[in-house]
Formats: sequence, C-alpha cells, structure tokens
Amino acid sequence: MPATNAGWPEEFGFKIRGNGPCYIMAVEEGSSAHVAGLQPGDQILEVEGQPVSSMNAKALAILARQCENVPPSIGVVSRLQQVDLPLGLQGHFGFTLTCHEGDPVQVESVAQDSPAAKAGIKVGDYILEINGIYVQSYKDAAAVMRSCWDEGLRLGLLRLGRLRRWASSSVEEFIQSADAVHQERRQKAREFSKKVQEILGDQPEVREKMFTSLKQFAAERKVDYLAHALSLILTEDSHWLLLDHIR
Repeated sequence: MPATNAGWPEEFGFKIRGNGPCYIMAVEEGSSAHVAGLQPGDQILEVEGQPVSSMNAKALAILARQCENVPPSIGVVSRLQQVDLPLGLQGHFGFTLTCHEGDPVQVESVAQDSPAAKAGIKVGDYILEINGIYVQSYKDAAAVMRSCWDEGLRLGLLRLGRLRRWASSSVEEFIQSADAVHQERRQKAREFSKKVQEILGDQPEVREKMFTSLKQFAAERKVDYLAHALSLILTEDSHWLLLDHIR
C-alpha cells in the first residue's frame, strides 16, 4: 500500500469519474481498493465523513490527497443498474459498444425498436458488467458476449447523467473545508497530548505502550484489539480519564 495519498485513487487500485457525484469506474484485482470491497459502479458519498456528492473527480482527488489517513476512508453505495436483454428475432441485441484506451466500455449506438432500446439502454451508458463478469475493455466485453450470445445478456449499467460545469473556485472551497478538518484534528491531538502529559507524565513506560497500541489500531482498525490492549495498559483509575480523548 502507498505510504501517502499523493497518487489517490490510481495508486490504490481504482479509477473514478464524474462531475458530481463521482463513481468508481474500475477496480484492479488484488489492490487495496479490491480488498476493501470497492466495486465498479459504486458512487462515492463521503470521504473521511465529509459529504462529497457535489464534487467532480478532480476536486475529489484533491480533497482525498490532503487527508491524513492513508488511505482516506470513503463511504459508497452501488449505483449499478441490472438490465436483462433477450436476443432479438434477427439474432441481435441492437446496440454497439466503443471503448477508448483507459476508459470503461460504453454504449455507442442503440437501434430503434431493438431489445436494447426496449430495455431502456441509452447511448453513453457505461457497461461495467456482463452476466456477472466485470469488463474493463472492449476485448473483455466482446469475449463475454460471444460466450453467452444464445442465452441473452444481463448488463450492469452505470449512467452518469448530464455533465455539469465545474468552477475552479469549488476546488478552493473544498481545500478550505479539508484544511478546517485538519485544523480540528490537530487541535484535538494537542489536547490529547496535554492530557497524556498530565496523567502519564511520570509513567513513560505506560505512555509508550499506549501510543504503540494506538499506532497499531490506526494501521489495522481492530477495535477489539485496542480495547483489550488498553485494559491491560491503563490499570489505574486516573488512567481512564484518557478514554474520552481517545474516542
């Protein structure tokens, strides 16, 4: 996993697109994004608890790259639409695909009165999944479609909708918002350090063990481990005054 967020999202194994909201368009198998359960077609709702549905991809990347946690936590919801498509009487589904290098597969044309048209497929729709298999290139899509041509298709579609103009001032607003979050965290960190010094100032070994446990929790996010570790480290009544600050 990368040591910083400078290459988010690509260095974490996924690609995003959108002009508000943003969507995950591709996820690299075996990447940290894949392990975390992110999937193509997911809409990004939050980054570090901050709503981001109005942000475009560029602004969202700027915000995420400024986050302290590596990688930043994100909240998502799937927007993939499943469409069942029977084979037409003439042996066609009634749509064609296109795919530019590095981009997802996209519907290029839809024939009038075809199965695709009747199913509501539109030009510009992204096809991220065919019969349960994620496709990331024209070659992938063609291979899957050939293998199940006679069975009909079940397409996982993503429709980004109308593009909205984006003003550069929006980035400044999001940066300011991120800075405010960072300042609040720094203030809480200073308050916590002050409280630790008050309570554990004459117990350096206890202090070191506590910080080691907190660092491990930050890396692994195992709440049960942290609770157990702190119960063994903070054994005096005065120690438990630190818990409110840890929360």
